[in-house]
Amino acid sequence: MKKSVCLLCIAIVLLCVCGGGCTRRNAAGFTAPESGILVSASGTEYRFLANEGALYYLGELEFIGGVQGEKSYSQHLGLTYQTGLYGVKGSGNDNILIRLLPDNEWFSIYRKASLPEFVFSADNCVRLEFVKGTQYDAGDVIHKSCGEGITAKTEIAAFLSDVRSQPDPRDAGLYEQITKADGTLENCYIYGWICGFFEEEPELVIRMAVTSFNDNAYSVSIGEKEYVLPEKWLQMLQTEG
Repeated sequence: MKKSVCLLCIAIVLLCVCGGGCTRRNAAGFTAPESGILVSASGTEYRFLANEGALYYLGELEFIGGVQGEKSYSQHLGLTYQTGLYGVKGSGNDNILIRLLPDNEWFSIYRKASLPEFVFSADNCVRLEFVKGTQYDAGDVIHKSCGEGITAKTEIAAFLSDVRSQPDPRDAGLYEQITKADGTLENCYIYGWICGFFEEEPELVIRMAVTSFNDNAYSVSIGEKEYVLPEKWLQMLQTEG
């Protein structure tokens, strides 16, 4: 269910248009001359930037065009959606495009190749904001410009330095505290996300999962690593704004 959220609004319209068995091929809108490269009808080149999971977008999508040779419509979890490239409404430019591939539950993000390099790491964030909840919600655009959270570069750097100096929650014994006799975890859940925003691409965001251990301790995942999250930082992220 979580993975179909970004397709739902698109699918509502297309179910009426397409029905259940569309396999029509996309007319030329974009071509894919090589892996990781897309070229628009006007000749603008886009390069693959990241897949869902590593990077997310905020905002409503609008269809731009299909990819030559791909089927126009596909299905996932019973939803019919239009494949191809989408822009983020209200962005004011076409720097970022979201690609929905056939028979794929994950979206991909492409960026205009002529732009300077964009590093989407936590260290490049200009604002960190805590957002409570378990699911990704692209429509929650209020966070794109609300200005809440940590915004000072020195504080962001201090947060990252402190967290990266913390132990893995397994090494710290947090999982032992909530592991039952049968090996299952008790009251261990995603408490929310620390979202990192970028000056170069305000429509894009990284998400660092905050895990609760029986509401007594917390961890945060940055990239591929998980660290104990000091309570002072969680309190600060939830109160600053």
